[in-house]
Amino acid sequence: MTVADLIDALERYDPRMQVRLAVQPRLPQEHTIGAVTEADGMVWIGELQQCGYVPDEVAERLGWR
Repeated sequence: MTVADLIDALERYDPRMQVRLAVQPRLPQEHTIGAVTEADGMVWIGELQQCGYVPDEVAERLGWR
């Protein structure tokens, strides 16, 4: 995914909505987004904290269940 792809994917949502990162498809966890930086020719999105588990509906929509 490129920065343009990510911007395009996010443009359909209300800009006031919070963003979470879902990880680990076998045991889906929810993380808040931390710092964003650039290194090695890529943009890196850091994790701020793990704040729970992904709801079943989200895992289904991500194709994880």
